[in-house]
Amino acid sequence: MHTIRFSAILMITLGLLSSCDKVIDLKLNNSTPQTVIEGTVSNEAGGAKVSISRSQNFYDETSFTGISGAQVTVDVDGTAYNFDPTAAGVYQNSTLIGIPGHTYHLTVKLNDKTYTSTSTMPQIVKLDSIYVVDDEFGTNKDKTKLRVATVKYQDPANQQNYYRFIEYIDGRKEKSLFVDDDEFTNGQTVNSRLNFNNDNDDPAREIRTGKHLMIEMECIDAAVYKYFFSLNSNSTGSGNSAAPSNPTSNITGGALGYFSAYPITRKTITVPAN
Repeated sequence: MHTIRFSAILMITLGLLSSCDKVIDLKLNNSTPQTVIEGTVSNEAGGAKVSISRSQNFYDETSFTGISGAQVTVDVDGTAYNFDPTAAGVYQNSTLIGIPGHTYHLTVKLNDKTYTSTSTMPQIVKLDSIYVVDDEFGTNKDKTKLRVATVKYQDPANQQNYYRFIEYIDGRKEKSLFVDDDEFTNGQTVNSRLNFNNDNDDPAREIRTGKHLMIEMECIDAAVYKYFFSLNSNSTGSGNSAAPSNPTSNITGGALGYFSAYPITRKTITVPAN
């Protein structure tokens, strides 16, 4: 499991093995603002959404400022779905529900530029269960034992699979990003811990008895996994360049961001007593 911790808004305005996590602090230089596109199509109603904004410098703390006036479409199997603006910079289609195995083509026309991307929705890998374990060494600020969410699923054999997990505690989305692949777990039953660093000692991020814990599991394609994973090497300058850089986008035309077609499953529990 690779854990990416956002210390700020990147420079975009977003939003049976136990693997070792990697906690990554993004320390990025200021840069000229660029167009940022974040697009998704899921296998659920309401999952077809595209957000368009301008990139922000690392130390900017302004909220999301969307870009209006774009023409957004997603084409699948010869049918084009238009996305209507629902808020500044937010475009949605209420009828498009993704189907695993189908390929989705995004087109965004903004001013005099056209941005495109393609994503094939992987087959569903179900999230079998979630549970909570005690961290062997970590503690909360009040010295109580740190508790960590763990996901369990059966990875399919003879194919490459990539995953993203999103954690909610009492409905509050954890800001850490959890991604994983099956390089070392192909065909196995996987129990993977969603480790993260509660660096600001925020009690709302702590997993404690009685809280509601929900995990969403997205099956993503290789390009989207590469985008998220590249936050590791690129943001820390550990690739070919010593300077931090942008993650590897799967959008052509010069925009930052990503377009992902994914199936999603989720599990919810009330955290039991230790």
